[in-house]
Amino acid sequence: MRLRPEFTFTDLLVNATERDPSAVAVVDGASRYSYGDLSDQSAALCRRLIELGVGKGERVGIYMEKSWEGIVAMLAASRAGAAFVNINPLLKPAQVSYIAGDSGMRCLIADSTKLDTLDGGIAQHAFYKGQPPRSWAGATDIAEVLTGEGGHPGRPSLETDLATILYTSGSTGRPKGVAFSQRNLVVGAQIVGHYLEITADDRILSVLPFSFDYGLNQLTTAIHAGATLIIQHSRLPGDLLRGLRNSGATGLAGVPPLWSLLLRSSRSLADEPLTGLRYVTNSGGRIPQANLDQLRRLLPATRIFLMYGLTEAFRSTYLPPEQIGRGSECIGRPIPNTEILVIRDGRECGPGEVGELVHRGPTVAQGYWGDEEATQRAYRPHPLAMPELLNGERVVYSGDLVRRDDEGYLYFVGRDDAMIKSGGYRMSPEEIEEILMGSELVREACAFGEPDAEVGQHIVAVITLREGPDGSEGPDGSAVEAIRDHAMRNAPPYMVPARLHVVDELPRTPSGKIDRKSISATYAAGEG
Repeated sequence: MRLRPEFTFTDLLVNATERDPSAVAVVDGASRYSYGDLSDQSAALCRRLIELGVGKGERVGIYMEKSWEGIVAMLAASRAGAAFVNINPLLKPAQVSYIAGDSGMRCLIADSTKLDTLDGGIAQHAFYKGQPPRSWAGATDIAEVLTGEGGHPGRPSLETDLATILYTSGSTGRPKGVAFSQRNLVVGAQIVGHYLEITADDRILSVLPFSFDYGLNQLTTAIHAGATLIIQHSRLPGDLLRGLRNSGATGLAGVPPLWSLLLRSSRSLADEPLTGLRYVTNSGGRIPQANLDQLRRLLPATRIFLMYGLTEAFRSTYLPPEQIGRGSECIGRPIPNTEILVIRDGRECGPGEVGELVHRGPTVAQGYWGDEEATQRAYRPHPLAMPELLNGERVVYSGDLVRRDDEGYLYFVGRDDAMIKSGGYRMSPEEIEEILMGSELVREACAFGEPDAEVGQHIVAVITLREGPDGSEGPDGSAVEAIRDHAMRNAPPYMVPARLHVVDELPRTPSGKIDRKSISATYAAGEG
């Protein structure tokens, strides 16, 4: 069988369908859909988008809970030559309206309950899933389109064309839209699929939102390999474990809070190991060493990949499972076809020296949508090469501090703008959190610096407690003192938090990461 070269998202689908149109592409609840279904239904929606006048490069918003229809919508937009904009379903109407306006959205595809919360003026055309919305006259039932007759094969696209805009969680100010080309999506799928060794036999449990680059990559790698993507709707510990078992999942991608949730079912995992789970990956933050050690014990047959990436460039590095003994702070080596530099004051750092991670390679995005000033700050010429030799290629400055060892392995230190400076010492919040979670009482921790006239900053930490043997939370009255004693025994005095706050759960950003900005605002100066 002669497959077409893969330059665009559509090419991935065409090849997967050519290989086996009857292969299961997506499992959504009790429904199973083949690659033939994905091809036919995306072609049907593509035809309707073109009939509505959606042009090349125009933006199609998708504001839905994870679903089969959302996946079809992404591919339909790509086939029409448009760019899809996945909107996190947790966002509120004001945030959605901002993204719609910022992206210049021409068309919106949404759950009807979500459509009813929005102003009808934010898009010229709308499709809904579910019951007809009350406030959007003229909106089209997507089910009627997907089951209708006829489709459109799509407009020709180049690898340099805009494929999608992913909006960051907006930890500072308004969220920024990161613009990705067709090449970015395809190469990202090829590279990650290669080192994870994903094949058509894999069944990938999809937990993360498609509005998150890491979550979208699960979809693109699955289609690239002709694998099956299984949509997991609930993140409750018991539901997640049942989803892994009942689906026969072979792969799972998660962020640190997800592993904390899964480990709440540690007794069940120990009693019934997930022997079919071939690999798991972690990105979106450093997994606490205690959680990593527990995962390794409970999943002895599963390959654990620690990865690092940033929205502006998808993945940057990964640590193979064979090297996991280097610790949770190790983020590995560059992914294939990628150059990672460690830069400080315009020069490359030596082994052990801390500097900013700078990423060069084919997954580097086109820039921030509609924000040339921000693009110029983050996307710059190669710091060690003459621009004319690289044909104008830009690298992305991550804002993350790392160090490289003598063997070329990289270690995450922290965000440059999040570093805590106290008494002449400079430390990352992650270092402090790792110390706190090294006790047997702390499940999760978030540390930050608070202004202090004498030492510059003192440390505040907000924590959640692990469950006790009887399933209850740790002893509230004595826990804080026990944790403080642990920190004093295992860290120098300047790294011991001045204040500890115990909470039931740490707030999250829409992408599932710990919301550091919200926590520091809530608990600064003892307000929490």
